[in-house]
Amino acid sequence: MTYGPPSNNGQRDGAQQYMRQKIEQASGVEQVLMLYDGAVKFLMVAKEAIARGDIEARSNANRRAMEIVAYLLDMVNPETGGEAARSLFGIYTSLLKRMMQVDFQNNADICDELVANIRNLRTGMAQALAAQSGVKPATGNVVASPASESGEPARRNAVA
Repeated sequence: MTYGPPSNNGQRDGAQQYMRQKIEQASGVEQVLMLYDGAVKFLMVAKEAIARGDIEARSNANRRAMEIVAYLLDMVNPETGGEAARSLFGIYTSLLKRMMQVDFQNNADICDELVANIRNLRTGMAQALAAQSGVKPATGNVVASPASESGEPARRNAVA
């Protein structure tokens, strides 16, 4: 028998179940907002890692942010989604290229630039959702993990 402090696995499992449920119940646009929040969260972690000189943590956090944006890019169909989809495709492609520079240059200023751009996207998407639903958009960012328990983003219908 093992003695020691109680495990918090029950709390963690409950939190994961809550997050999974929240993601599954969210609309496609709400899921995109969660993905934007996740990308911002990981870019902020990368920025903090740069300040500490922790190359491995920076690389891991930046990779997670890149995976989120790559996932968003994969969901956009510029051929059938119209002008909005073509615009998002270009934006996501530019974000990914700039994210590569975070690793190449180890530059926290690039993280700030990316965070500002993603927050602008999030604001626009939240306003579109609010206009569609007739609800005033929430202010600020709600940071949520966009990943399932396997670490992969939750699947959803294409954005455009």
